[in-house]
Formats: sequence, C-alpha cells, structure tokens
Amino acid sequence: MPVNVIRPLVAPSESVKQYQNPLWAKDFPDPFVIAWQGKFYAYATETSGFRFQALESPDMVNWTHKGTVFEVPWSGVHYWAPEVWRHDGQFWFTYSALNPKTNKHDIGVAVSRNPLGPFVHQSVLVVGEKNRVGVIDATIYSEGKDAFLIYSEEDPRRIVLQKLTPDWKAIEGDPIELMRPDRDWERGVTEAPTLIKRRGKYHMLYSGGWYQSNKADACYCVAHAVASKLTGPYVKTARPILEGNGVEVFGPGHQSYLKLPSGEEWVFYHAWDDQNEPRYGSNPSGRTLRMDRLVWYGDIPRRIIPTTTPQPAPRL
Repeated sequence: MPVNVIRPLVAPSESVKQYQNPLWAKDFPDPFVIAWQGKFYAYATETSGFRFQALESPDMVNWTHKGTVFEVPWSGVHYWAPEVWRHDGQFWFTYSALNPKTNKHDIGVAVSRNPLGPFVHQSVLVVGEKNRVGVIDATIYSEGKDAFLIYSEEDPRRIVLQKLTPDWKAIEGDPIELMRPDRDWERGVTEAPTLIKRRGKYHMLYSGGWYQSNKADACYCVAHAVASKLTGPYVKTARPILEGNGVEVFGPGHQSYLKLPSGEEWVFYHAWDDQNEPRYGSNPSGRTLRMDRLVWYGDIPRRIIPTTTPQPAPRL
C-alpha cells in the first residue's frame, strides 16, 4: 500500500493564527519539547555560547531563549540530545556527554523541580565503555509502573532498551536490541529513538543518515518502525517519513513528538536551510528548530513534507 503524502498547506488567511518554519532560526540541534502548565519548553544540544540550552513558548509558535539550563559536572564537551520527563514530582533530564577518562560518550541523568532548571546531576545511567565510541540519544518510555531507557549505541550502531530502576537513577538487566541499520538510506546510522504507543502497537520514530554533509549527499531523515510488543521485532516502513526537499530544507531529523489535548500530533525536528552546505563551518545558521503535523494512515505515519511557508498554528 503506498504511503500517502501530506502536501504543504496553502497559506491560510491572516485571520487564522499561523506558524512558519524555522520556529527558531539559530542553531538548536536535537530538539525535545514538553508541555507544562500552559507553556511549552524546548531543549537542545550545546551550541556556540550555550551548554544545554532551552526555549520557552506560550503557543508553540513564539519562542524565547532562556539560556543554559544545565552544565555537566563530569564532562566539558559533547553535550548532546537532552530530553526532559516528568516523574515523581520532578523533571528528569537525560543526556549524553563525553567521558574525559575513556574518551567515549556516556548517558547521564539530572533533576530539577523547574522545567528551566537548574538541573542537578544524579548519576551516569549508561557507561559507553563497551562500545567503540559510546552511547547517545537516550529517551524514556513508561508503561504502568515500569520505565525503560531506550538509547543508541554508536559503533557498531543499534538502538537498545533497558529497564530503569524504580528511582530512575540506574538501569538493570542486559540491553535488548530493538533495531540496527539495515537499509541503504540509513547509511549505517540508527539514532534518536522516540517511542509512541498507539492503538495497542509500539511505534518507533528514529533518525538515520549523516547529520551533516554536502547538499549533494544530504541524507539525514526521520523513519518509522512498528511492533506488537515493546521488545519487538520492529518492522520498518519502506522509506523515511520525513526527508529534506533538496531546495530549502536539508537533513531534517532528531525528532521529538508531542500530542496536544486537541488531539493534534506534532513532530519537532532540526534541519539545515539552503545557505552554503549543510554542515558546520559552512552554513551560518546551523540546525534550526522546526515542526510539522504528524497524521496517520492506519498504522503508518503519512509522509511529512517539511514546510517553509505559513501554516495553520497548533490547536492547543
């Protein structure tokens, strides 16, 4: 069955509230967005002048930069892929950073009672010493009383799952493999897992390809896989669900997911614009923050065309 395509909408009338990508036109890689008490908070990988950075918005359209919200006490570089989850009356901040003792990436967790921090380091959840490069891109999935950490091992690449202890400060058991790169368009990369349970099935959104390159081989994208059980097997959709358009948008990826009380579902992601080449040292804007609607065709997400023109704003 062919995957339906959602065409960018015709620009609505001025009486309809609109948004336009990029939402934040400065470097804001690996975005993760939450809603809390009538506001929205976005978190991102380190960039020039900031460590783990955050934005705040009243409506998902207008964003204000709130500066650095966390600096890792055990590492000085590679502050990557933060996510924030509400648990036990606090905000739990997962991330990866480079361990100076091993020169590999580890995954840590910090907590705060405020979504803008300051976050306080709790523990290193996963030590990447057994992998040739380390571990990155942690996300948390909760079901009933159980919570699980899903993350990407770097070399060799694969996405795995491990159960969190009840206090969320450690993991237990051996990692369970959920998927590894086996499609040509993944270019040997599976990372940035996002797990959604919908209509009794487990849907994994993930990113593949090279996060930076030249325009001619820009391949970073968002893909989808589905399983009947949490531990899989996960069956990948035939092609990515979000790709660059080769003209204005390059390398869209490292998605996060948000479902609104209105029932609308949205995917946030970063992407390069068309200035120079889509890589650091060439493109002056970096990877900017964007969002587009997620709509389903049965158990398959409809293909998302990244928008750059005015679109109807989210119904909150």
